[in-house]
Amino acid sequence: MPNALTLFKANTALPDTWLQAFDAHAIAMQGNLVITTPNMHFILEFRHFDDEILQARADGRFGVINCFQWPQAYDNTFCYAACIPRKEAFPSPQPLHWAWFTPTQNDLKSIPGNSFPVGTLASDKVDGLQSLFKLAEQRLREYRQAQPDRGQVIYGCLLSLHHAITHLKLHPLTFHDLLIFVTGAQHLFLDIYSYIDWVLIAQPLTTSGFCHAVWGDWMGAFVQSSNICEKLFCAGVPIWYVRTSVYIPPNMKVVEPVLLTHPDHIILGMYAEGSKVHPFEVIYHGPGGHSHHVHVRRLYAGTMHLDPKAANPQPSSSSNSDPKGSNSIEARPARPAQSGESRDKWRDPDTPYLPPPNLHWEAAMKIAIRDQLRIHTPYLIDRGYRFSEPALLISPKLPEHLQIYLANWLASRALWVGRVNHNPPCTYPTPQLWCDFLGSVPSAQPQSHKADRKGLTATEKRKQVMWELFSNDLLESQGDVFLTDGVVEFWGEEISISSLTNPSALLAQKVTWELFELSFRYELRDLDRHLAQREWKDDPAGRKQLLHGVFPGNAGLVMWSEPFPSEHYRLWDNTLKGCLPYMENFC
Repeated sequence: MPNALTLFKANTALPDTWLQAFDAHAIAMQGNLVITTPNMHFILEFRHFDDEILQARADGRFGVINCFQWPQAYDNTFCYAACIPRKEAFPSPQPLHWAWFTPTQNDLKSIPGNSFPVGTLASDKVDGLQSLFKLAEQRLREYRQAQPDRGQVIYGCLLSLHHAITHLKLHPLTFHDLLIFVTGAQHLFLDIYSYIDWVLIAQPLTTSGFCHAVWGDWMGAFVQSSNICEKLFCAGVPIWYVRTSVYIPPNMKVVEPVLLTHPDHIILGMYAEGSKVHPFEVIYHGPGGHSHHVHVRRLYAGTMHLDPKAANPQPSSSSNSDPKGSNSIEARPARPAQSGESRDKWRDPDTPYLPPPNLHWEAAMKIAIRDQLRIHTPYLIDRGYRFSEPALLISPKLPEHLQIYLANWLASRALWVGRVNHNPPCTYPTPQLWCDFLGSVPSAQPQSHKADRKGLTATEKRKQVMWELFSNDLLESQGDVFLTDGVVEFWGEEISISSLTNPSALLAQKVTWELFELSFRYELRDLDRHLAQREWKDDPAGRKQLLHGVFPGNAGLVMWSEPFPSEHYRLWDNTLKGCLPYMENFC
């Protein structure tokens, strides 16, 4: 196949100042396409027309179809993508190099006593991302000085960046998720940085009528319109003009024919742990252009954006599974199950292990109308529980059973809260499945999740319950959620498993209060999504930020940075004078 070296004659004596937008400082062939650039000395491969799978790769990035790694076709909506900084222009120790660093397993700082492969981002890497946030803050101040009437959208992106970094600092994640959450934070920063460069530098120059020197630090763009080519050339944006050979003018100036530069440095392989491949979800399949720009900026949230019927099948968490199926759950805890369904839900159990009752709430429950005929549900309700009912957690009467319930929850808490927040299952566990899991007793010997024989032993059945909840996230090397002679962590405090046979009332109150609070926060989000559907559709990031602002701390709906409340705590205050201001704000 002919290439530019044989088809076009070089004229290296031509000075750059003589070149116009449609001339070629460099020229190359890609199939039947001719790609020219008037202001760069190399020609990049153009990936645009063929259907491509948009999917995070082994490094948490999106391969070649990613405007943050490789120039894409110019899009009017995302015109500022041409001003994204190029990684090669900002090597370490320049502050901007943090926008492309890739975490390693050593950057995942595990939680002591946790039996799951989760952890938080190493502090030095968090500091690196914080330096990007400070730089974005400074750029936003410059932007607002130049554009006092604008900046609200960018400010929303800045808040999202702050939230993303806080999550990485405080919220336990698997390494699989850590990779793409770091990528998400970096994308937010690069979007802020490039948008401000576009508005303050490039956009004014597109209509200046003069040709400006190229900004070689910018990513640039492929263009297919002569008008866009002219404007970006005047602004000094790196451009590659794509045409077929019939549209090449015979008098076009050519400085140097070259061969295509291919994206060989970009990782295309799928994420794997050892020899086992765990690919990220496919979020788009189609040709390049606008849709790729949209989807590559989507903040990672597991399969929340997919219809559950279209999502990858997940192990069923329902206790109403086919009784004839070989994988049906039959495991039960070591004592008679106490799912909590039979107790009076209109009053809190009398136990020192629950937080002191709120007197206003208790009085309201006494006068509430409990007639079941007044309950009307014309829609299907998920009978699962996002979190275990707090009363179930402290329901066992025997010390050894209480130890098992608390140890199972504390050991799995970080991973489960992370899953609910970022990658929620299609259906949540039923009360019975929660009971089965919390009552699971560690085995003396690690065993496989699956059995080749017809029946399952009691231990294997309990393992199956854990598999239903956690699947691949349960450590193969250990098999159990906790070790009987080990420790678990709760809010930075290491707690020995043996001490949970007789836990302090304060510890139990903290654990159950967190469950109450977590359930409330996510139920409030669900309610707001139902009542304000249009607002969530028009501005999901802004609505989420508004919701996060309701709660103290910097961890959104999760609880990693907040102290246990005192007796007089906002809505929990038992005096009317203390809680009334918060009640008025809430209403």
